[in-house]
Amino acid sequence: MDKKAQKSEMNKAKKRLLIAIGVIFSLLILLAVASALIDLYENNKASESEEIDFDFYEANYEEDIFLNEEYNKKISGGFISYEKEDVTVGINRDNAYAQGEEVDFIVEMLYDIIYGDNVAYNQRFSTEYYKNNAPKDKFTMQMLYDVKISHVSSEVVNTEAGNYTKSVYTVEYRIYRNNGTFRRDIGNGARIQYITVTNRTGEILIDELVTPTYK
Repeated sequence: MDKKAQKSEMNKAKKRLLIAIGVIFSLLILLAVASALIDLYENNKASESEEIDFDFYEANYEEDIFLNEEYNKKISGGFISYEKEDVTVGINRDNAYAQGEEVDFIVEMLYDIIYGDNVAYNQRFSTEYYKNNAPKDKFTMQMLYDVKISHVSSEVVNTEAGNYTKSVYTVEYRIYRNNGTFRRDIGNGARIQYITVTNRTGEILIDELVTPTYK
């Protein structure tokens, strides 16, 4: 083989080597991107399910929260507001029904939390909800304050079994001296929750309760 032919073969070999290196480099990049996406997915899943390690107060199942002077100061004069169509009004347990059965239902649910009544609280959720969620375990009385309820939407759902109303509300509140027995995803702050209620079964029940995770 003459020198010209040898040089040509060497050039071809170099080209094949460069192509092989390029392919390997591209595969490495794809693997790195795939690994990053998997890590991101796993981190997102973990953030939705893991409890945040707040510095919770000691739980006292015998405590009467209404004897706490600081809590009474926080709820004196009203501590629940309701917003619908950009109009906000102060409501309480006695007049919530004037805003509709659904709002009254949500206020009573909040009082289940305040009084530490996990049995009554769990009864407010539908079989649809319990397909993906477990009942709430025993918790102490909770010092809820700065409660905000907002109406998001309502619609009539048509089914072969009949029509029913589906409504979405947001609920947000703070817990004074949170001990973590009811909520472990908040400390001194608040996180908005979306509550979907329906009268699909003939009574108002919660089909969905979602706490968004923001990055």
